[in-house]
Amino acid sequence: MQNIFTDKTPTPGAYSQGVLVDPMNHKILFLAGQTGNDKSRDGEPVVEGGYGPQTAQVLKNMLAIVEEAGGDASSFVAMDVFLKDCKDRKKSREDYNSAYCEFFAQYGITREKGNMPARCQVWVSEVPWEYPLEDTMVEIRGIAAIPR
Repeated sequence: MQNIFTDKTPTPGAYSQGVLVDPMNHKILFLAGQTGNDKSRDGEPVVEGGYGPQTAQVLKNMLAIVEEAGGDASSFVAMDVFLKDCKDRKKSREDYNSAYCEFFAQYGITREKGNMPARCQVWVSEVPWEYPLEDTMVEIRGIAAIPR
């Protein structure tokens, strides 16, 4: 895999502009949208605390799937992020982005190193999974490239 960067486009934030994958050397895993549900808790509810804790749990859930397929955190090549729209977008985006960056940093994946996955992030009116304790605020789907 090769992270692509060009100074001919805007400087990326906590993501790569593109990730080039050689399909002859990698298996491609398409991950379904994951939410911040905690399998270890009775009823598997969404974790409480909003955007930050839910983002951390979503990524933990996604990593478990990637590991089951033989990959690790460096296998993620693209993420599509769906954030439930809210009144305080600035704080919500900061909470989400902080948790997102912290998750990857623990595996040596950082903006500074230029090895973050490519990413699309949008606000949506609803993330279709509700629990009595707390609404689902974050859903992420992704693509991982696992070395053969």
